[in-house]
Parts: sequence; C-alpha cells; structure tokens
Amino acid sequence: MHQFARVVLFAAAGLAMAGASRAQEPFQPTEQHRHLAKEVGAWDAEVKLFLGPDSPPQISKGTQEAELLPGGLWLASKFEGTIAGRPFTGRGLSGYDPAKKKFVDVWVDSTDPHVTLLEGEYDAATKTVTSLGKSTDPRTGRPYDVKTTTVLKGDDERVFSFYMKNDETGGEYYKLMEMTYTRRGK
Repeated sequence: MHQFARVVLFAAAGLAMAGASRAQEPFQPTEQHRHLAKEVGAWDAEVKLFLGPDSPPQISKGTQEAELLPGGLWLASKFEGTIAGRPFTGRGLSGYDPAKKKFVDVWVDSTDPHVTLLEGEYDAATKTVTSLGKSTDPRTGRPYDVKTTTVLKGDDERVFSFYMKNDETGGEYYKLMEMTYTRRGK
C-alpha cells in the first residue's frame, strides 16, 4: 500500500473512532411514551371470551403487571390468568414509533406459537387507541386481520377489546375478547 494511502486510511479511521466515542444524547420519551407510562403498575382484569354470536361470554379473571424499561421508551407487560378454563400467560411490549407516528405492540402468549404485531393511533376525543395488525390462527395456520381497541376510562380503568377478521367471520371484524382492567388497590 502506498504511504499516502496509509495516511489517508488511518486518518479516516481516527475520525470515525473519534465520532463514535462521543456520547450521543439518548432519545427522550415523547408525549406518547409518557401516555404509555400511565399503564405502569398492577392491574386486575375481568376477561370476557365470546365464542359465538348466540352464546353468552365465558368470564374469567386475570392480572397484569406492567413496567417501563430503562429509558422510558418501552412498556413491558405480563398477563396471568385463565381463559376458557385453561391457564393463560402472555407478554407484551409496547412503544411509540415517532417516524411512523404510531403506537407499536408485540404480543406473544401461551396459546399461540405466532407473534402478533400491531400499529395504532390514539384518538383524544374518544380516549381510544385503535391498532391494526396481522396474526396467524394457531388452529388452521391461516393468517387473519387483528384489530384492538383500548378505551381509557381514567387513570385506573381501561377496556381492551380484541377483534379478528378472516373468511370464517365473513370478512367482518368479530369481537373475540374484552378485558376490563382496574388498577389494583383502587
């Protein structure tokens, strides 16, 4: 390698290392991240599972614990309970993507080997977060559309609803589940 080329190469490497060594300011939580932070804590849940339009809902109980991850950008949640008479455990990760201007959610649970990914928006007039996404039916392996709504009834109560849409639902969203959360101790 030519001596001049070596000098240029080492100078470029030195500049890159100097830039990388400067501490970059961490991303600061936005108003939307602070909105998510209101879910931190322990919650009791009443779960209603709707198995058909003519059957009454199956009702069960559960609990959710939610915490902010360091930095305040992500909310991690853990749900424990029973659904349809069986133990049910789920984990969620929620945040806000400022580039997309959307809330983002990842959900996995003990009844489904597929991950559910959602993106949503908050309507301040109705105090509702509506999210849309895709998932896969664990029974059939076929994809379906997901819609969730979370209606904020104040700092200590919220109602989460889960809807699915596929060929079996006639191409319309069918409400499969509703969970009413009450902050523990309230």
